[in-house]
Amino acid sequence: MKKTIYLLTIILLLGCTAIKERLAIKECKFALSSVTPYDFNFSNLKIDFVINVQNPNSIDAVLDRLEYDFLVNQTGVFSGTTGKGVKIPSGKSAKFTTTVTLEYTKLGAVLVDAIRLKKAAYQVKAKSFIDTPLGAISYPIDIKLK
Repeated sequence: MKKTIYLLTIILLLGCTAIKERLAIKECKFALSSVTPYDFNFSNLKIDFVINVQNPNSIDAVLDRLEYDFLVNQTGVFSGTTGKGVKIPSGKSAKFTTTVTLEYTKLGAVLVDAIRLKKAAYQVKAKSFIDTPLGAISYPIDIKLK
């Protein structure tokens, strides 16, 4: 009986730590670090984005998944997801890479619109996901463009 209570206590404490690490991601700062295009063809190209995450917390932060949309003048150009989790040590930063496919037809439409409007306002809309036994919980995050 004592072993069961001891085991349950350890499981609960580990669960609380995991939840705290996932909630800590809310305080992290995200910034686009670099962009590398590759794999050109006639209809699209693939681009690797390196995103830097700064963790100001006193505990490690865990990002289970990130989904994002890149918009120009409120028109979607591409979207993507990280696909795997990232752990950012407390008080440090970490980088992760995500790949997107940029379709030339979407890019062409956005360029025509930007020329017509004489402006190009860029924006990244992103959501971070916390995986729980009851399902994923999401909340918006801000990714700054340099």
